[in-house]
Amino acid sequence: MDVYDNYNAVVFLSAHNLRTQAQPKNLRRSGFSQLELLTVVCLVGIFSSITIAWYNGNNREVIERVINQRNAQEIVSLGVCATMGGAEFVVPGDKQATAVNLIVGVTGQQGLWKDKLFRLGNLAPTDLPGAMPFVKFDSGLLLYDPAGLQP
Repeated sequence: MDVYDNYNAVVFLSAHNLRTQAQPKNLRRSGFSQLELLTVVCLVGIFSSITIAWYNGNNREVIERVINQRNAQEIVSLGVCATMGGAEFVVPGDKQATAVNLIVGVTGQQGLWKDKLFRLGNLAPTDLPGAMPFVKFDSGLLLYDPAGLQP
């Protein structure tokens, strides 16, 4: 093959003949086309959406358990503070009603907490069924049970 100034010879084979055609060097293809890049971006998007959906589905139970544990910790910690403040919020034998009293709000009766409001403003009564298995009711005190085995 002959090389001309700015051209390389390109050989085309066909069934009938063998011919040579000159093609400029600067017309050579380099890199990826827009269609190839678009295809790769679409595939990455599809795979990532499938992965995110799978991840959210598998971890939903774990996330709900952690939220319920955190709600139970808030109930217990505010119950301890309200007890120290002398607030009357305990319903004997009924930890759900006791927690509802904390959601509604109770006022401290003694010490530094006198006339201070103890209230769980970020919880609603609908959040209690998930949190109550982590709350233990013992001798009028609310205690946290990390195992979540309380009835």
